[in-house]
Amino acid sequence: MIKQIFIVAVLFICSYSFAQEGSVSPYSFYGTGDQRFKGTAENRSMGGISVYTDSIHLNVMNPASLGKLRLTTFSVAGSYNSSSLKTVDASESASDVTFDYLVLGIPLGNNMGMSFGLIPYTSVGYKVQSIDETASPAKSSLYDGEGGLNKAHLAFGYNFLKNFSIGAKANFNFGKVTNTAVYQYEGIQYGSRIRNESEYSGFDFNFSLNYDAELTDALSLKSLIGYTPATKITSSNSRIVTTVPASVNGFYEVDLAKYGLNSTYLHLPESYTVGLGVGKKYTWFIGGEFEYINSSEFKNDFVNPVNGAYEDGERFSAGAFWTPDYDSFTSYWKRITYRIGVRNEKTGLLVNNVPVHDFGMSFGLGLPMNGFSNANVGVEFGKKGSTYLGRVEENYFNVFISLSLNDRWFRPNYIR
Repeated sequence: MIKQIFIVAVLFICSYSFAQEGSVSPYSFYGTGDQRFKGTAENRSMGGISVYTDSIHLNVMNPASLGKLRLTTFSVAGSYNSSSLKTVDASESASDVTFDYLVLGIPLGNNMGMSFGLIPYTSVGYKVQSIDETASPAKSSLYDGEGGLNKAHLAFGYNFLKNFSIGAKANFNFGKVTNTAVYQYEGIQYGSRIRNESEYSGFDFNFSLNYDAELTDALSLKSLIGYTPATKITSSNSRIVTTVPASVNGFYEVDLAKYGLNSTYLHLPESYTVGLGVGKKYTWFIGGEFEYINSSEFKNDFVNPVNGAYEDGERFSAGAFWTPDYDSFTSYWKRITYRIGVRNEKTGLLVNNVPVHDFGMSFGLGLPMNGFSNANVGVEFGKKGSTYLGRVEENYFNVFISLSLNDRWFRPNYIR
């Protein structure tokens, strides 16, 4: 187990070193970037639902699930992301490779567990050019951004009263986002470049409550209530203005303290989640989930794009899995877990006063390895935004892979 963890940790370090940008979406121009998926590959393969829990898989979106964890579980994942971008007049494509998460879960007795790890939260990675030939003189604008937010978490879950589990997760948010804008005018030798940089730090919290019950000898019910309170994290800011082509006399740093902008806040919204599903133990499960995000509360006190705003968002997700025969000795294919999911999301972002919607479908395979360890492979495709009112339509295709390594640490008996 230790050797496996070492190998995977090396892969993680390598992947993180060349995949920090993590986005090719023009929508990462807004806020702190493009929202990354917050769960594991198993969740992602089932449309993003987090209501399903068991004793051998980590579920970082639902800390109450840790109350049922029975094996020490180490999980790491990465993905390949490809996007086709188009407007009314042009089209382009881009791709990247990203690190998705690194998490370790440890059972603390028969009814309690904990986890800690690192998950990228948002990613900024855009290059957008705008040419306004109707202006006098004609104006060319080039926007470039990179960086993002990460979450390092510590979570605990506790199982009580037989059917109830409760959990809490503390996230430390950290990261840096850099946005650069270059403005040039026809017939004018020098333009201007404005570079804004923000370093973020601060905590937020997640809470969840699970209720599981046996409906019949063959059917079981799983339900979830989740809550993320609103919070503020600190943003330390700087702004540099330069003439382009740059000269020694054309560079100066803006004294943001004079305007009260050197240290500001990033306001993260609260959200509510409810989920419900039914299934047969170890064999199949189908469930749905609804999340309401009070994203109209989102606010960046330092940078506010002129054509972007926020309203409350919603996410509907449904997913299922099927394992033909989880303990088959004669057929490996019968022990594979097959997953499928769909989601429809109103992101809460408004571009040119038009809501940005995101629809996606996903498929995945859980491939058994030695013991209770497994590898997970999945694909996701969908569409974000549209070309209406000069916006960008993004059609994406993602392939993601994870390893989930399980072992017994400090426990003489295994309980499933």
